[in-house]
Amino acid sequence: MYLNHIHNFRSFAICGIVGAHALYNFEWQNNELMFVFFDSLFNESSIWFFFIAGFLFQYLSPRYSYGDYLLKKLKFVIVPYLILSVPALVASEFWVKQEVPATFYALPVWEQVSLFLLTGKHLAPFWFVPTITIFYLIAPVFIKMDKLKWPYLLLPAVILLSAFLGRDGFLTATGLSGYYSPFSKGIYLFSVYFFGLFCSRYHQKVLDLMKKYHLIILTFVVVFFFSEMYWHGQQVYCQYLFKIFSCPLLIYYLYVYDGLLKERFGYLGTVSFGLFFIHGYLLSALKFIYFEATGLNNLPDGNLLNYTVLVLFVLLVCTYLLYFSRQYFGKSSRMLVGC
Repeated sequence: MYLNHIHNFRSFAICGIVGAHALYNFEWQNNELMFVFFDSLFNESSIWFFFIAGFLFQYLSPRYSYGDYLLKKLKFVIVPYLILSVPALVASEFWVKQEVPATFYALPVWEQVSLFLLTGKHLAPFWFVPTITIFYLIAPVFIKMDKLKWPYLLLPAVILLSAFLGRDGFLTATGLSGYYSPFSKGIYLFSVYFFGLFCSRYHQKVLDLMKKYHLIILTFVVVFFFSEMYWHGQQVYCQYLFKIFSCPLLIYYLYVYDGLLKERFGYLGTVSFGLFFIHGYLLSALKFIYFEATGLNNLPDGNLLNYTVLVLFVLLVCTYLLYFSRQYFGKSSRMLVGC
């Protein structure tokens, strides 16, 4: 059965991801509170993406075959990742020096390219692919855990671990270099993916519980959100707990209001993975155009109007580009741009 509210959740998540990255196309010294608000709201929206990935993995698991599963991920995730990495790799080698260890650019080019692809550091959103690839490879573990059911009892423990560990907590604790960041992020996001499996297996029960207690959960979400704003950049667990508690709440609200949303919001979900791949390029291009056109060294001041227009512009342009790709390349578009 097609779950339209989950599809709309994917649309919501990609809007959050674009919103998070668009913040950095502006200077916010004159509107710092606004920056903190939107950064607290949209930062780490990839948590929603990972939750949806776990949910859909469990939901589709009756048709699961490890070989076919890996082949599909290779064709529709890894191949477009490699293709769309080319411009960022060229730029990272010749024009834009990325934030990497000091000795990185002394390595042979082939090693630099390999490390970029293994870490996703050549374009801000690309860390997602090396990280989620780990989850693809250990898919049989999730199948086994889901069938046993009792491992779901460990969810509170792994959620607390993620909350206090943070995305780079594993690196900090072990002293490993940033080259191991996909593993650190994978450990952090394991609970999110696993929670997605849980909410899929017990989907109806989750909806029933949210119907009774959604106002209580909403209170927790609001408290964690404003706590993140208050301790912005200091308390990792507030951001994580805000996002993880919002997942079942969003499922419920999107389910309840599915009749109102219908298909109006859905196309963003259809092209969401492509949007994830290409929006970083457009945001970078807009920065470059601004600097070249104005001759300035500083980004424009951020305000609600500028920020809203930029987010809508990026979503609109990327969606149209992906629409034309799907029209022109047909089924091959998924292997080129991910959708």
